[in-house]
Amino acid sequence: MASIPLGPLALPAFFQNENTAHLILKAMKNMNVDDPAIFIQWNNNGFNDTPMANCRNGVAGQTKAAIINYIVGSGGVDFNGLNEMFLFKSPLAISRSQHGFPLWTYHQAGVADVCLSICRINKSSANGQIDYEIFDYPLVQK
Repeated sequence: MASIPLGPLALPAFFQNENTAHLILKAMKNMNVDDPAIFIQWNNNGFNDTPMANCRNGVAGQTKAAIINYIVGSGGVDFNGLNEMFLFKSPLAISRSQHGFPLWTYHQAGVADVCLSICRINKSSANGQIDYEIFDYPLVQK
């Protein structure tokens, strides 16, 4: 796990977006020290790999909404209803969610992944740093 100063240039590239950074900082004010969150940068191409729009592999029900419903159903709170930042009440809850994603959401050779990146975020430390980890599992290529 890495810790980063809150300075914008020290953040990973996708966190340098002003709206994303604002969302993360706002969410962190609502988090307890031990409560993790995940931030997902979705890839709509991962749901449009066949002529059947918004359905992964052209299968009805294999949608971004289905993944969001899975995350919420496994304990994630959709922060601000934006479908990007999900707060969890414990590290165990986020781990259980992480390891139970439906198989169709995983990386598939020759098919765009359903998200460009997924990052676990932990409450900022007393010295003003954010603890985070970029993980490739699930939803993106390992």
